[in-house]
Amino acid sequence: MSRSLNLNRGRLRPLIPIENIMRVNLYRSMLLIFLSFSLNATEKPNVLLIMVDDMNTMLSTYGDTQVKTPNLEKLKANGIQFNRAYVQYPQCTASRASMLTGLYPGQNGVTQLRQHFRNYVPWVKTLPQVFKENGYYTARVGKIFHYDVPREMGTDGMDDPISWIDKYNPVGIDRTDHKKTKWLGPRKPKDKWGGGAISWIRAGGSSQEHTDGIATQQAIKILDSKHPKKTGDPFFLAVGYFRPHVPFGAPEKFFDLYPVEKIKFIKDDLKDRDDIPTAALSDDHHTLKMTDDQRREAYQAYFASISFVDEQIGALLAHLELLNLTKSTIVVFVSDHGFLMGQHGLWQKKNLFEESVRTPLIIASPFTHLNSNESDALVEIIDIYPTILELTGIAIPKHASGISFTHLLENPDQKFRESAFSQTDSKAGKTRPGFPKAVGYSIRTDRFRYTEWGSGEYGAELYDHSNDKNELNNLISNPTFQLEKIKLQSLLKQRIQEAQTKKR
Repeated sequence: MSRSLNLNRGRLRPLIPIENIMRVNLYRSMLLIFLSFSLNATEKPNVLLIMVDDMNTMLSTYGDTQVKTPNLEKLKANGIQFNRAYVQYPQCTASRASMLTGLYPGQNGVTQLRQHFRNYVPWVKTLPQVFKENGYYTARVGKIFHYDVPREMGTDGMDDPISWIDKYNPVGIDRTDHKKTKWLGPRKPKDKWGGGAISWIRAGGSSQEHTDGIATQQAIKILDSKHPKKTGDPFFLAVGYFRPHVPFGAPEKFFDLYPVEKIKFIKDDLKDRDDIPTAALSDDHHTLKMTDDQRREAYQAYFASISFVDEQIGALLAHLELLNLTKSTIVVFVSDHGFLMGQHGLWQKKNLFEESVRTPLIIASPFTHLNSNESDALVEIIDIYPTILELTGIAIPKHASGISFTHLLENPDQKFRESAFSQTDSKAGKTRPGFPKAVGYSIRTDRFRYTEWGSGEYGAELYDHSNDKNELNNLISNPTFQLEKIKLQSLLKQRIQEAQTKKR
């Protein structure tokens, strides 16, 4: 058996066989050498970060048979798709703050919707800020840091101004014609926007009239005007698409791709909830009373939103190629978290099931040699921060808690993390009175998902993904898995401690 080491500054790290350490370092050295020869002496690699909102892995590139995402398939063909990438918090504000600061929610203080990390860690350098300080032109189009959707579309939302040289806030008919939104049920009193409820909007119009279409056109203008051959500077361009966040919305042609009578949806099996702790059941407004017709309509709108965003990504990448920038630009595509579509009778996110904490992630770097286009290694979204910096040859700030996985771009079949860590607040978004208030922590290993609510006071969950990928059978009380439970309890405790340790 090979011995393993915990690497990197004494923190809990992925278990890498000792005989592979020199190989990993060699890959990194070769990558940097290749990068230096691939570009002119004055040229640095560009970065195009594409973020989407509330997108799960129901995508054709991830093997889904309903949802059409041909442009993401093309991106994957030129890069690596990470099949097991996990967010640190399944909600927009905390997830984005974690990824962009390189800190866990317990380190940057952001665990609620309207919190800003600058109030807790004002000294931290965000990912775009590091690029800005290293001579990059940095620009944001749309939602990168948190926005309330749809209310804050067209505004700065909860942006971080110091991170950018330029910023743009597109707004289209899906926001200005918000009155066309259809909600699943009555909204709360005084809730004009209903941004947290299942809803969809059919505003009509062309792609260029919708907010995300306008965002693409603005991003294309930036690529034209800030081409490194014109400015002499590399760019870090972050394009944040609002869809498929509720209300699901897209031009009509994308709804036409998914006739409601052909939609296959997840049917409720409420008996599945019998062994799930109450703290884990984040029921959304009116979702327990959904009819089959409502499910089909919601699915259609969600799928249409995804295909609309896929079209916009295709247009953006095509222009990158037109400008001959694909050979010098690293492209990162990621969602801020997943989204449940009726699993366990649940919709949206705000919980710790696989479908809400697992997120799509594709990275295409022209400076790596591809052995494969997929990786099953466990990675965390917090790892994007150090990975992109290492790919561009920029020093990683000491505060960063993530781990660079650049070697996976060369050798995607390697193991990486022993576990992926996520957390959430059980009271977030709950609609039932008397709901327990507890923090939930979860880890995903190669085989298991283990979750505790309130340190186990409000229940725990154990799922065996080797034969239960849908997490339908909670094994927490099964005597066959008691030894495994003890091991996972210990590992979770370690991960919690790591994610709460503050450092500078």
